[in-house]
Amino acid sequence: MTLADNSFISEAAPIRQSVAAGMVLGLIEFAAAHGADRESLFAMVGMAGINDPDPNRRIALDRYAAMLREAARQCGDPALAIYFAEQTNFADLSIVGLIGYASETMRDALDQLNRFGRLVTDLAVRGGNRFILSHEPDGLWLTDCRIDEPPFPELTESTLVRMVVGTRQFGETPYASLAEVTHQDRGTGVELERALRVPVRFGAARNALRVSQEWQEYRIALYPRYAFGLFCADADRLLAQLDASRTVSGQVERALVPLLHTGTVSAESVARGLGYSGQGLYRALRAEGQTFEALHAALRHRFAQGYLEQGRASLKEIAYLLGYSDVSAFSRAFKRREGMAPGSYRRKR
Repeated sequence: MTLADNSFISEAAPIRQSVAAGMVLGLIEFAAAHGADRESLFAMVGMAGINDPDPNRRIALDRYAAMLREAARQCGDPALAIYFAEQTNFADLSIVGLIGYASETMRDALDQLNRFGRLVTDLAVRGGNRFILSHEPDGLWLTDCRIDEPPFPELTESTLVRMVVGTRQFGETPYASLAEVTHQDRGTGVELERALRVPVRFGAARNALRVSQEWQEYRIALYPRYAFGLFCADADRLLAQLDASRTVSGQVERALVPLLHTGTVSAESVARGLGYSGQGLYRALRAEGQTFEALHAALRHRFAQGYLEQGRASLKEIAYLLGYSDVSAFSRAFKRREGMAPGSYRRKR
């Protein structure tokens, strides 16, 4: 994606979808060990020249995605994200990993992941918890409810791999027997199935794993119980800081993400969902130098850039996903902001 100057999130910048710097740093070091240029990747996430960066700072998700893809290009392997998830320890990257390993059982660890997972990747989610369990005719399914817009298949693949690989040491029964992902095979299907050790259904309606019933009772508790309490207290503090850093603009953007495709987004409906009156939201945004219309247009444009750079969706599909009445309306709006038509932008990229 095109990297805006404000893609690095400081304490005073609007919080959009973001990733903790600890995860970003881990990926950069992993990629560097496999042939990527460390300094160029640091520059892509706005961290060039920063000595001993805070692992809890936030990096915008679009900047992280762009850096990951550049790292994979430099390493000459589109499956870099899979290897990163497979070969690194979650506890080395985030306090959320430490909490998971200090939990009593795998089900406890899943509960803590839903509680604190935003400290790792703060994402738009359908409903409440990001990960939900459902009993279905063919078994027990664990579904990732994150809204994958714009598409980020590398994150989908690395999330599933990290969950499966991180579970193997705690139980004899295989954790998963089948995986489903919403994206098509991007040339990494063989490596994904190898890492997961299960078949993968591409182009499915969800991102999910069919898991064994037994996994919920797998014992973990790699750290003493008092350590679990200390980790959770620190995570609660970090979560409070993350929540406090969200501006009204950031809240509006998060509310808009799952609504873009409807084409019927209104400031009044978003205001109600956030607990504001229409005028109250207008004043709050004005105090931040923003308007609802500008945020909506900028979000649509940012997603359009992502879809065009992915190269998998047609202009008609992109127009639908972003709530435009037709391709012409989408093309006019895109050209006003970018100075070129969507097709020209795609060819240029």
